[in-house]
Amino acid sequence: MSSFKTMLALSGVIVLGGCSPINSSSFRDMSSAYRDVLEGYANDNVLLNIVRASKRMPVSFLEMPSVVGTGNVSAGAGIGGTVYSAAPTTLGGFFSANNLAGTSYYSPNLSLSVNNGFNFTQSSMDNAAFMNSFLSNIKVETVAALTNNVVAPKEVLYSLVIDSIEVRNSKNEVVSLVENNPNLPNYAEDFQKALYTLIDAGLSTQQVVNKMVLSPPMDADTVNKQFGVLANAYSQPGFAIDVIKKPGSKDMYQAVRMVPEMQFCFNKQLSSALLGHVFSDSAYCANVGINTKEQLKKLEANSGPAVKDQAKVSLFIHLRSTRTVFDYLGTLVDLQHQNPARIISIKTIENPAMVGSKNASTPQYPIFEVAKNDRSRSISSVKYEGEIYSVPVDTRSWTRDVLVTLSQLLTLNKVPGSIPASPAVLIR
Repeated sequence: MSSFKTMLALSGVIVLGGCSPINSSSFRDMSSAYRDVLEGYANDNVLLNIVRASKRMPVSFLEMPSVVGTGNVSAGAGIGGTVYSAAPTTLGGFFSANNLAGTSYYSPNLSLSVNNGFNFTQSSMDNAAFMNSFLSNIKVETVAALTNNVVAPKEVLYSLVIDSIEVRNSKNEVVSLVENNPNLPNYAEDFQKALYTLIDAGLSTQQVVNKMVLSPPMDADTVNKQFGVLANAYSQPGFAIDVIKKPGSKDMYQAVRMVPEMQFCFNKQLSSALLGHVFSDSAYCANVGINTKEQLKKLEANSGPAVKDQAKVSLFIHLRSTRTVFDYLGTLVDLQHQNPARIISIKTIENPAMVGSKNASTPQYPIFEVAKNDRSRSISSVKYEGEIYSVPVDTRSWTRDVLVTLSQLLTLNKVPGSIPASPAVLIR
C-alpha cells in the first residue's frame, strides 16, 4: 500500500504545481487579448465612420464601457488498477495483494481544464450629450493642446480643423475668403497656398485676458454703499474693480471680470517679413520672436517685397466641428477612389528652423489614405456596402497622425453622460 500512497502524493504535487503558472499565464493572455481587441475596435470604429461620411451617410459610434473577463482552472487526480488477492478464499487473504510480478498493477490519472472568456457591453453614442459636443465647433483651446503635444504637424492639424479663412478690412467687409473644400478645382492654389503662408508667418495660439464690464462707472461713495455686494462678487473667479482715471475729475470705479481666452496669433517678425505690417498689434503673439538672424534673412530672401502702407486687416479663422472633420476625410477618401483618382497631399517642413522654405521641390505626402479591396496587411479594415476598406500598414502618408488626432478629438467629445450607464447590447 505504500506504493499507492506514494503515487497519490506525487499526483497531487503535479496538479498543484501546474495550477499556478497556468492560471497566471491565462490571465496575462486574457489581458493582452483585451488590449488588442480594444485597439482594433477603436480604429475600426473611426475608419467605418470615415467611409460612411465618404458615402454621405449618417455616422454612428459605439462605445465599449465595460469588459468582464472570466476564467477558471479545474484539476483532478485519481488512481485505478487491478489488484489480485493472495488468498481469495480467506478474509485476510482477500484483502492482501498478490506480490507476484505482473499480477497486480496501479494506474494514476490526472485531468486539467482551463476555460476563459469575455462578457462585454456595447453602448450607442447616439444621444444628445455626445452629439451636442460632436456637432459643436472645435475650440481654439483644443487646437492649442493638440499643437503643443505635437499630435501632428501644423500643416496636417490645421488642414483637419480649419473650415475657412476670412480676411476683412477696417470697415468689416470681407475682402477675401478661402474654403477648405478639396472638391474645389483650385483647392491647392487657394486654401493650401494660403495655409502655407500663414504657417510660415508663424501662425500659432496664445492665451489673452479680455475684460468684461459688469457695471457702470461708480464713485467712491457708491462703491462703499455696495461693499457687501462687491465683497461677495470678489469670490467669483476673475472679478476685479477697475479704476478709471480722468484728468481734472475724481477717480471712478467699475466692476469687471477678467476672462481668459485662447486665440490665434502670428509671429510679428515672420508676418511682417512675409506680408508686411498688415495686422493690428493684437494679432501678434506676445514675446515670440525668431531664434536667429539667419532665419530672418533666409525668409526675407525668399518672400519677395514686403507689403507696406496697406490698410490694416483682420483675419478670421473658422474652425470645424468633429463631425465636419469626418466629412472632410470622407471627401478625401471619395476623391482617391474616383476615376481618375485624385490624391490630396500636403507639404510639410520637418525642420522648424527652415522657415519660409516651402517650394515646388518640397516633399509632399497624402493627408489620409484608405485602400479599397486591398488584401495586404492593414492597421484597420472594415466592410461596408460589400466593399472592404483598409488602412495599409506601409502607407507613406499622414494617415497614422490623422487617426491619432481623430481619436483624441473623439475622446474630448465624450462628456459626462455621453456614454450610457446601461448597455445597449450585452454580448456573452
